[in-house]
Amino acid sequence: CGFNFTRQACLCQHHFQLQLCPGADCPIVIKVQEPRARRVQCSRCHEVFCFKCRQMYHAPTDCATIRKWLTKCADDSETANYISAHTKDCPKCNICIEKNGGCNHMVNFCWMCLGDWKTHGSEYYECSRYKENPDIVNQSQQAQAREALKKYLFYFERWENHNKSLQLEAQTYQRIQEKIEERVMNNLGTWIDWQYLHNAAKLLAKCRYTLQYTYPYAYYMESGRKKLFEYQQAQLEAEIENLSWKVERADSYERGVVGGEGELSASDRGDLENQMHIAEQKRRTLLKDFQDT
Repeated sequence: CGFNFTRQACLCQHHFQLQLCPGADCPIVIKVQEPRARRVQCSRCHEVFCFKCRQMYHAPTDCATIRKWLTKCADDSETANYISAHTKDCPKCNICIEKNGGCNHMVNFCWMCLGDWKTHGSEYYECSRYKENPDIVNQSQQAQAREALKKYLFYFERWENHNKSLQLEAQTYQRIQEKIEERVMNNLGTWIDWQYLHNAAKLLAKCRYTLQYTYPYAYYMESGRKKLFEYQQAQLEAEIENLSWKVERADSYERGVVGGEGELSASDRGDLENQMHIAEQKRRTLLKDFQDT
């Protein structure tokens, strides 16, 4: 659409199939056949957003819930400031450490709960699930306020952690892109030969983005199907961390950090591609069972 920006905004307000792109100073109007909460991308500025509310796409969380969550995060930002710091104390030696990659698997412990990573194959459910206090309704208002803050910080920390992981993994994605271009330019294979690394990093971002938005969903979710949701959320989280570790390992290998510079072995490549399939299946299953429900 090429007409006046203000006129476009007015037109969109009166036509349920039209939405003005929320990108900075972008005049593009997007039209859909079925107006609902769905992922759309602007063809001009490439902004990705929810067609219904014009916020960043937020499945499985619905529009009203994500508005409440973002408002709460803004209101409580000072309270939760200390969680936004990127350092924690190592549970083994108490030295201050910083997470510099997207994967939450440290050398031998989990970044989120600082528990032994060896247990996370079977107990990641406990790490990502908030344990409610069943007796809190019978306690004082001060105790209830502390419990409410504790619950919010639990979900906020995980929301922020996955946001940080997305930023760090975007750097890995950029390095992989540059490495592929360099190798193709030097006749060390074709783009197709290295496509699997590009696909793996891209899928990791898509899966983690969905996982990030499961935390506002869980925060506001009532009991009923919550246990099933938390189980599927934990399954997705575990597979994403496995995928993240494999992508970071592949990136390190290609840069010569691990085992010399060169292509991954056929078995390692097959393992990476299999992990991609598992993670995407977990993501699709969760969205199928809980989006718009």
